[in-house]
Amino acid sequence: MQTEPLVKLNTRHTIPHDPAAPILSVANVSILYETGAALRSITFSVIRGERVAVIGPNGAGKSSLLKLIAGVKKASQGMINIFGHEPGQHICIAYVPQRNNVDWAFPVSVYDVVMMGRIGQLGLFRKPRGIDREIVMDAIETVGLQSLAKRQINQLSGGQQQRMFIARALAQQAELMLMDEPLTGLDANSQADIFTILGTLQARSVTVLVSLHDLHLASEHFDRVLLLNTDQIGFGTPDEVFTSENLIQAYGGHLHMVQTPEGMLTLGDTCCEGENQND
Repeated sequence: MQTEPLVKLNTRHTIPHDPAAPILSVANVSILYETGAALRSITFSVIRGERVAVIGPNGAGKSSLLKLIAGVKKASQGMINIFGHEPGQHICIAYVPQRNNVDWAFPVSVYDVVMMGRIGQLGLFRKPRGIDREIVMDAIETVGLQSLAKRQINQLSGGQQQRMFIARALAQQAELMLMDEPLTGLDANSQADIFTILGTLQARSVTVLVSLHDLHLASEHFDRVLLLNTDQIGFGTPDEVFTSENLIQAYGGHLHMVQTPEGMLTLGDTCCEGENQND
């Protein structure tokens, strides 16, 4: 399986931020291949401090969208702006890949990975200063991993791995955080830990986009949702987007609606782990 680097190395950027622009603006963005579209005509914008869930079945384009915003992929058409400027060299963006795409055998500790978040501030060849070490330890403590700071990353549980990546984003002082399927394979307690930390991020005005499958979690924990299946089906509050018509359009035959005493329960393909890696 192809793995992604633990950190995307960017030297210090000089791109200014337009304070009047939204933190993220996506306008008519598509990814087109000879075999068809991975994404088609996606348009939305996000304000500072929002928590947005990107929802859709496997192969819907969720991972591709996050990689476009991070500057890892290029769009075939359309425009993406971060604070009014194109992505790619913004150190204010933190991208957390799917856990099964990371080489966990890489011989580094939790502290080492979190310190990687400082590279954009330091440049590639400068040694960490005292302030950098303080920021890293504060980030590790914020996610509750201080007792594991020296532990090798392959010795962490799935929930601890996700918390480590969030700590790296905190050390990076990221203003926009992109998380690709961070809840996959985590038990209920580990998921609750992640949402507690996301609440801390929101209190610090960090904007978070999270791709996931679980419609209930999206409704319960996110300000707005983006519903995709190659095309953009809806963007707005969960109540606005998760209509029967939209969900059937997104999931088709993989959607099942069951009447319960509490109301209509919607079941999608949440049992499927991970996004299509060719997405």
